[in-house]
Amino acid sequence: MRVLLIAVNSRYIHSSPVLSALRRAAEEAGCRSGMAAAADEVTLATLETTISRPQSELLEEICCLQPEVVAFSTYIWNISWLKPLLYDLRLLLPEALLLLGGPEATARSQDYLAELPVDGICLGEGEGPFAALLRTLSGLAQLRAHRLSPHDAALRALDGWLWRDHARDYSPAQLPDLAALPFLYSDQELAELGREKRVIYYESSRGCPFRCSFCASAKTPLRERPLRLVLAELPRLAATATQIKFVDRTFNADPARAVAITERVLALYRPGLSWHFEISPFALPAELVTLWQQAPRNYLRLEMGVQTLHAQSLAAVGRRGDWLAAEPTVRSLIAAGRVHLHLDLIAGLPLDTPAQFAASFHRLHQLNAHYLQLGFLKVLPDSLLSTDAANYGLVYSSQPPYQVLATPQMPAEYLFALHRTEHIFNALYNKAAFRSELLAKAERYPGGALAMYARAAALAAAAPARLDKSELVAAL
Repeated sequence: MRVLLIAVNSRYIHSSPVLSALRRAAEEAGCRSGMAAAADEVTLATLETTISRPQSELLEEICCLQPEVVAFSTYIWNISWLKPLLYDLRLLLPEALLLLGGPEATARSQDYLAELPVDGICLGEGEGPFAALLRTLSGLAQLRAHRLSPHDAALRALDGWLWRDHARDYSPAQLPDLAALPFLYSDQELAELGREKRVIYYESSRGCPFRCSFCASAKTPLRERPLRLVLAELPRLAATATQIKFVDRTFNADPARAVAITERVLALYRPGLSWHFEISPFALPAELVTLWQQAPRNYLRLEMGVQTLHAQSLAAVGRRGDWLAAEPTVRSLIAAGRVHLHLDLIAGLPLDTPAQFAASFHRLHQLNAHYLQLGFLKVLPDSLLSTDAANYGLVYSSQPPYQVLATPQMPAEYLFALHRTEHIFNALYNKAAFRSELLAKAERYPGGALAMYARAAALAAAAPARLDKSELVAAL
């Protein structure tokens, strides 16, 4: 019995930690790697691709392998790409078991079972349920003429799996003990990812202690992998990698732990290696800030979720923090120039107004961080915000990525214009070539930095011929 596990990334530079995690789970379940299976055994093969690949190519590759089970990891960036592929797979592999997992399938499991030609969905964290599935398939493989079906009692009894037409049989799986999970990567996988200069993802925790209502982790309590294991695993990651990205929702949620990990990371410095952490700007301990200020230049990349400076909007999404207290620390990190600092700002949050958003944008813009991301609110299915969206009058797309389309304070016309502004802003500011000139212009521009980029967008749209960037900046 041949099982094929597939990850579809947004870009080639990304890698899928899901494949590595489930490969380790398969090994513990006694499943052999590869596709050459004897009649009474289960083998697991993995396939990694991107949404830029023609679907027909992936369809052909899957069909040539003739798997009995095909499982996909789903996210908001790949589910729309996967849908037509799933319909074609059902036609070409009518007897195969088609399975989904990942955060997107988990959040909309009932919808996708009704809409798509899939047999089952793994809800939540997959290591335990996937290993249990493989052990069950191994038992079914002993029945050589057995045809897999979501109606099998053995499959319906598995915790963590929701099967077509059998929602009443579903029972949640126990969350895995992070201390018991094996290290995510083999030495061979790490070496290959390093040679290909791809981002290596690592998690030292799952969930988050904060309850920001727009976040998919708001309902999941923080669980941490033991620090001793993390500190022992970091040198293995650093040995061959070029960029390592922690996927912890808030790296500094436990300040003492963040300090210990940062100290170990600094001890592993070598040219060509960098580490990425997602952090909160609030209540940063002085010891951690000092370590960042003394780090080798551009060795650490910090993505700081500011989201908005509007107090009412922060309260509406359950985000706590005092920006006035945090801003001096942020300025000191920028002034030190050692870490690459990326600030996140979100448009379309509940109660946020164009004037308040423009004020937040201008203030963050003038900090002169290495990167300022102007993003748009996504109302994720099953998030806390999805249950409150109607109360705040949020209008958002019913399809991934579930982006906000209008709010009572920000009508659709404003958000459409803001998208055009964001495109020009990224081309001018985040490329850094005109940074100092733009900062000076924004300081005296009527309406501030956001009005300046809106004007740039209007100039670009009205020009009979395409303006190059220097001409556009000069015209402001």
